[in-house]
Amino acid sequence: MFSLPASEARQRWSDLLDHAHREPVGITIRGREQVVVLDAELAHRALAALEDATDRAAVDAVRADLDDDAETLPLAEVARELGITLD
Repeated sequence: MFSLPASEARQRWSDLLDHAHREPVGITIRGREQVVVLDAELAHRALAALEDATDRAAVDAVRADLDDDAETLPLAEVARELGITLD
């Protein structure tokens, strides 16, 4: 990943945006990376993947907590008890 000091990023903003379409650009302050500028499509895909991974981890945690002897019910029975009509 390309890295750039914040002072230079301000001076070369247009170049930074062009570069960010090709690869993420880290912006540093006093030598420490503070933010990353990246292409919007890549950011959306990365956030969606992170959300999916978080959801999977939550499901896995719930499944791990389930009692092996827990009773399960068919969907039709649950729907009937809730007054929901399945198509």
